[in-house]
Amino acid sequence: MRMVQDGVDVYCLPDNAYCDADEGKKSPIDIDRCPIGCQTCSGDCHYYREDDRE
Repeated sequence: MRMVQDGVDVYCLPDNAYCDADEGKKSPIDIDRCPIGCQTCSGDCHYYREDDRE
């Protein structure tokens, strides 16, 4: 998945970043397609997380 922040491509995320909508809770960068159908991820999505998984 392509990550964009303020119009700039992002290629590195924190180790604890993940998409809560993804079944495998993978990093958005490691996802081929957005689970909710977005073309890019900005980190502003309410499914984007940077915290410990429970």
